[in-house]
Amino acid sequence: MLPKSRIFSALLVGLGVALIVAGLVAPRFLVGDGRMPLDMENTTYTLYDENGTVEGETTGVTRQLHMDIQNPANEDMVSLRVGETLFEGNDGTEFDALLSAQTWNWEMDRLTGEALSPVTLSTVMVVPPETVEMDGPWLKLPTDFDEETAEIFDPFLREAAPATYTGANEAGGEVNNYNQVVEPTNLATKYPAINNTKTVNDDEGNAEQLFLTYEADRILSYEANTGVLVGMHEDVDLYYADREGNRVEDYVSYAAATANDAARVDELSSIPSQATSRTITIVVIVLGAVLALVGLIGALRPDRRKAKN
Repeated sequence: MLPKSRIFSALLVGLGVALIVAGLVAPRFLVGDGRMPLDMENTTYTLYDENGTVEGETTGVTRQLHMDIQNPANEDMVSLRVGETLFEGNDGTEFDALLSAQTWNWEMDRLTGEALSPVTLSTVMVVPPETVEMDGPWLKLPTDFDEETAEIFDPFLREAAPATYTGANEAGGEVNNYNQVVEPTNLATKYPAINNTKTVNDDEGNAEQLFLTYEADRILSYEANTGVLVGMHEDVDLYYADREGNRVEDYVSYAAATANDAARVDELSSIPSQATSRTITIVVIVLGAVLALVGLIGALRPDRRKAKN
């Protein structure tokens, strides 16, 4: 019968080998690299300014984004549907209060946040849907992104605009902030839309064409590990200008920040980072190797009782 020390050593060898194997194969089954989660719950971003303006009159203004994570989806990509609305007030139940509404559908790389397909854009004013080339990340930056500047998609422009890193802060988890400033831009030069131009008569009765002009100053906040958007604060001004860019008529303006940012940060910060996963894997493999080595030494060591005899 084997002595207890040999049995214990054999168990150590077995446990050590099992830990080594587990450490080697775990990365294939455990997603620990901060990619876009498929089960994210806090996916509605609401900004409300009670002192916004619509056509020059002070009133509440709400902008809302709602992201649906859909199929097809796998370990590399995900399908996203984002509903975007801008309306007067704060409940959005009255159709007359709706200022704009559109839906964005596309496939996204779960690691980089880049669009893998053209975006299908549907609006309440346009039939059939339009196709938009998304030339930069929007709701997710690349995992472990650490650049000082980024080209981030702006749905008002329907193209990417530069944003500058302004620092990180702790809000239940690390959050990286980027400042995106858009100088006054004639939207009619970017894409056709039913409200991008309008015709008015001047004091002498002459017809004059005006152009919807957009400017913005926003802070976009992304959870550091996953790169997923967790909040924003933006100051947006939409107005009609003449051909020289002079302001003629007010349209919509607001300055607001999203709510529930902390809940999104808390949800996303629980996802292990690539560095954390790598560290855990190395620790498991090293621990397994040590246990296996100790077990082998114990198993191969001569039996003291036999040596005495």
